[in-house]
Amino acid sequence: MSFPLAESSSSVDTGQPQERVPTNTLLTAWTARRSGLLPLVLFLFAGVAAWLTLIAVNNITDFGTNRVLLERTMTMRALIDDQVRGNGLEWRALPASLATPALITVIVYQLGTVVLMWRAVITGLRVLRSPRRGLAELIRHVNHSLVAFVGLFLGFLVSGLWFGYWMHLGPVQQVHFTLLMVGALVALLTNLLPVAARPLVPEVTR
Repeated sequence: MSFPLAESSSSVDTGQPQERVPTNTLLTAWTARRSGLLPLVLFLFAGVAAWLTLIAVNNITDFGTNRVLLERTMTMRALIDDQVRGNGLEWRALPASLATPALITVIVYQLGTVVLMWRAVITGLRVLRSPRRGLAELIRHVNHSLVAFVGLFLGFLVSGLWFGYWMHLGPVQQVHFTLLMVGALVALLTNLLPVAARPLVPEVTR
């Protein structure tokens, strides 16, 4: 389906520089930028990238605190000391010595995810500057990074459930669940961006 191009702005000399309306294949990206949809989604995604970056930095700079937290989860110390809760799960406990390598693995994974997310942000900035790049590359990079992002917190939730951390670390579980939902929301908004932009083409190109 071809979208009509607006020519009224080029037929009248207003003395102001006119932005050239792109061809049909670029209309969706151009409209997403002009309508504000693309900047909005990119701003939200960059905020999530900054959030995860800060989480990774905190894990590095406050390694001891996070190691203790992970150790408490893996050793199931709180449940072992509890005479009522989690008695049937205590066989899943792991040695405390595994907490340090586990946290290092998490940090490396987080840093890799952060790199993917900021690559997507840079791609988005390039699309904002030149819509000729289109949305496909941006959406692909965002999706790749969000697979890692969602996988991280889904892994936390599943492994945490395995160790029964919801019984004594409820706030931590809530943070993981919140970030999982945030990742899913950003994925939805990003992939719906072309669909949302198309109906705005007649308005933006008028």
